[in-house]
Amino acid sequence: MDTLMNVDSQVAFAIWVGLGVTVTSVVLLVAVLAIRQLALRRERNHLRAATFWRGVLVDAMQGPSTSVPALPERDMTGFVEVWNELHDAPGGADDRGMLAVAEQVDLAPKLERMVEHGRFHDRVMAIIAIGYLRSASSFDRLAALIDDASPIVSISAARALMRIDAQRAVQQVVPQIVSRHDWVDGGIAQMLHEAGPEAIKDELGAAALRANDEVASRLVRFLAGVSPEAAAPVIARILAEPHDEHLVSTCLQVLADARDLDKARPLLAHERWHVRMHAAAAIGRLGGAADAETLVPLLADPQWWVRYRTAQALQHLLAGGEAQLAQVRDAQHDRYARDILTQVMAERALGETQ
Repeated sequence: MDTLMNVDSQVAFAIWVGLGVTVTSVVLLVAVLAIRQLALRRERNHLRAATFWRGVLVDAMQGPSTSVPALPERDMTGFVEVWNELHDAPGGADDRGMLAVAEQVDLAPKLERMVEHGRFHDRVMAIIAIGYLRSASSFDRLAALIDDASPIVSISAARALMRIDAQRAVQQVVPQIVSRHDWVDGGIAQMLHEAGPEAIKDELGAAALRANDEVASRLVRFLAGVSPEAAAPVIARILAEPHDEHLVSTCLQVLADARDLDKARPLLAHERWHVRMHAAAAIGRLGGAADAETLVPLLADPQWWVRYRTAQALQHLLAGGEAQLAQVRDAQHDRYARDILTQVMAERALGETQ
């Protein structure tokens, strides 16, 4: 009897477990379907809003719009997507028609709420949109975001701040460039290029001279990318002082002022081969025929890349062309020097025939 009761209880337990699993599965299925429907509805609404507001903004770009409908909260993601897309397009930046629409729909506070309460993607898009709006009233709110743990949020905020007021923002953004290694170099370079040399040269140049050699190498490259003229005094000062060979090599790579070659010439005898290589390349790029004699000894350098860049530099410097380069080759006693000059001459001849 006891055995029979135990069997019955086990069967009942199994039935209840089965029912529980079934009910849970049904609930999960319903939840998944509901979430899918909500996502589809949200996507349809987003596409509808984007299509509608694209038409409004494009019309405004063609001429002043007399009346603009209200911008409801549900249309914000579609509006912001189109707003950013049109600003990215040629001729879209600071368009008066789009700015008029933004003023009529009271865009700035709506974007700020989106930054505060939106999902991650929507927050980033709203930050970018505030930058395009150049909303001075939003500056302080965005300034708090450049310390955000997310590199995407922080660099987007920095870029927006630079668009709003580069002269004011650069004092906060440059220290972040120095300290944050999770910002993509391409994004930093684009942000600085948009701001322009006048806004960034003093702060970035001073930071490059204060920073350790590893960080200074990045800053010098950024500064030279925006303005070689602004980078010249920074590079000249670094090359005049003892520094890490990586920083020295970077300065030689971006050197653009021939007046600073007197600081590059002594580096032809540097103990590190890549410094010698970049010094030879810089002299070949900026020097004159008189520099050829100082380069010739490097044709016998133990490192192939030093010999190769030196041969290319000589090819560029010698006004007599291939005939003069052949004379230099024939005068060399070192086999490697003759070989590298022969190779460079052959490469040039091959390039001219193609």
